[in-house]
Amino acid sequence: MPAVSIVLATYNQADWLGHAIESVRQQTLADWELLIVDDGSTDGTRDVVARWRDDSRVRYVPQTHAERSVARNRGIAAASAPLVAFLDADDCWRPAKLARQVAALAADPAAGLCYTVARFIDEAGRPLAIRKPPRPIAGDVFASLMRANLLILSSVMVRAAALDAVGAFEPTRTACEDWDLWLRIARRYPVVGVDDELTLYRKHAGNTAWERVLDGALAVIDEQYADPDTERRTGLPREAVRALQYWVNAATLAMERRSAALPLVARALREFPKAAWSRSALATFATLLLPATAVRTMRRLAP
Repeated sequence: MPAVSIVLATYNQADWLGHAIESVRQQTLADWELLIVDDGSTDGTRDVVARWRDDSRVRYVPQTHAERSVARNRGIAAASAPLVAFLDADDCWRPAKLARQVAALAADPAAGLCYTVARFIDEAGRPLAIRKPPRPIAGDVFASLMRANLLILSSVMVRAAALDAVGAFEPTRTACEDWDLWLRIARRYPVVGVDDELTLYRKHAGNTAWERVLDGALAVIDEQYADPDTERRTGLPREAVRALQYWVNAATLAMERRSAALPLVARALREFPKAAWSRSALATFATLLLPATAVRTMRRLAP
């Protein structure tokens, strides 16, 4: 039995896939299995995977196109290790990633999930001025995680026992399905973080559109708040958390096109006016009011 099962679900991302696979094979911890679930790709995905046919640790699992939640669940079902890590085909890892997470979970047997800090990169692999989360959180993180999805999927490793307890990805979700799962785990288990940028998250034109992410996030919030205990644990009403999602997206949009952020600002203010003092709201106001060069400098200097 390997120490870690890695689930990599992919759909028409052959251009990135080889780099992701190589980042797994370069791990300092070599005791892993890589389950590449091909979600009905029509590009050269099968041929890319075939380059590593001589590595018995790399397994190709094809299926008809059923979206990424279903594909990841297929990988989880095929996993044999007590720990499950997730990797997207357009992301990659630094060599110590798996070893550091295995050690972190061994040091905290009660924890159900471990993540690393992620550094955003561009299409060519050059680092961007975004680190997520800026400052790691650990322990009972449910309240913090409910405010925003702070974890990059490719940075996460979970115990298989935690997945057995809370379930896998919700197959009907096509956005924020990872946040939904992290919240279900964080309700029941402590979380540990590795404060090193061991995950590289690639920003490119094929990333999920922000509109789809926002809709998915609002649906996750509404479902979580169906449990009355959510408001008690977060200390915030549902409307406040929904407003934070508008502010997070407005802050990002304001960097690209200021006018595009204004409708989201209006929706955030209608949803919960007091959230205008949140960090995301203040970042949005700064982006809208300050010169673009000043905003870029602030982002570059941020941790």
